[in-house]
Amino acid sequence: MAEKHGNPNEHLDIPKWVNEDYFLPILEQDVIGFQKIISFTPIAATAPGDNYASIMIRVHIDILLKDGNEQKISYILKTQLDASKGGALISQMGFFAKEKDMYKDHIPQFLRLYKEAGVDIELAPKCVHIAETPERITLVFEDLSRQNFRNVDRLKGFDMAHMRCVLRKLAEFHAASVVNRLLNGPYDSKFYESFFNEKNRAVFSNLRELREPQFRKAMLEWGLPDVDIYLKKQTTGSEYFDAGRKLSLVDESEFNVLNHGDSWSNNIMFNYKENGEIDRTIFVDLQVGKWGSPAQDLWYMITTSASLDIKVKEFDLFIRIYHDRLTECLKILKYSKPIPSLMDIQMQMLKYGLWGPITANGVMVVVLFPSDKDSNMDKLMGVGPEADALREKSFKNPYYVKAMRQLLPFFHNKGLLDV
Repeated sequence: MAEKHGNPNEHLDIPKWVNEDYFLPILEQDVIGFQKIISFTPIAATAPGDNYASIMIRVHIDILLKDGNEQKISYILKTQLDASKGGALISQMGFFAKEKDMYKDHIPQFLRLYKEAGVDIELAPKCVHIAETPERITLVFEDLSRQNFRNVDRLKGFDMAHMRCVLRKLAEFHAASVVNRLLNGPYDSKFYESFFNEKNRAVFSNLRELREPQFRKAMLEWGLPDVDIYLKKQTTGSEYFDAGRKLSLVDESEFNVLNHGDSWSNNIMFNYKENGEIDRTIFVDLQVGKWGSPAQDLWYMITTSASLDIKVKEFDLFIRIYHDRLTECLKILKYSKPIPSLMDIQMQMLKYGLWGPITANGVMVVVLFPSDKDSNMDKLMGVGPEADALREKSFKNPYYVKAMRQLLPFFHNKGLLDV
């Protein structure tokens, strides 16, 4: 009996080249005893608002094996947006070039380091195909849903059990990246660039100015005590970008890691034991890796994805959980330099604390925006009444308002709003 495949986004235009012919050589290489395709069904892999930087397609395939048996298989295909739909900016930022290098070189290197130390660690899904043409880079992955992996509801965020797993996984990733750099030398120059590089200055500064009227208008409706304090601390587009540039500079005298760079809830998947306990944790979407302080990933993940009841309350505990596992992993991998103390990491969290407000004012807006068929990169960064209305809707979204009512006083009391 044929499987029924619910499509989470009927509005996604699936490229015509995503077809049986494209997948034939992939299947021949990936599936032992493959003979032919019986049926081929491509659908959207994510709902509107769950992904802004790429086209994500889940491909369901029924195949016939040479022994006469049939098998159901599925993959996740990830490719670049059309240039007219936000793809030009994504291409300019080099997202897919970074992800290609991560899956081709760095993730295998990280796993090998742990393997040689006698430890099996999972970090990312298996990538079965990487293709690069003048128009696009495309990656094809195993479909983790076949192993019952799933995301946590991004609007609810991670409870303490999930936070503990994610922080430990982040530490495993970071530790391997540090030892790998010691053994193999610096990463490619692209991994030293953040969103805040000069070629993006006009885009980010202009977007900041473009959204400022709707953001200020929304703030006045949040019911935020002492709202005037926070309004005065809002930066201009140019000030915002300069602060981001400074934040992205690397101090090589400090402990640095290769940050995941986009460590929010939809980029982390879990599967569970029969009793409901988390069994395995894995990262997806490795497009924006950045060498620098681990504070970047920690602020980004806690700000966007810890549930509201623990986001601020358990902040220091989160850093301790991360540091404990980081220390374990650096020892396992025989890291030859001094291991940073908990105080060292906490000091970096303050020094690079502006990642908190920048994340809250930026990506957290879309992380906490409920699924909406009109949500896309092009419209969120566009000009005109429709784009203004969508941005205003995102700033007044109750999930976002509740988070900002908690985070802004937290940032203010740490001195992080004084750019």
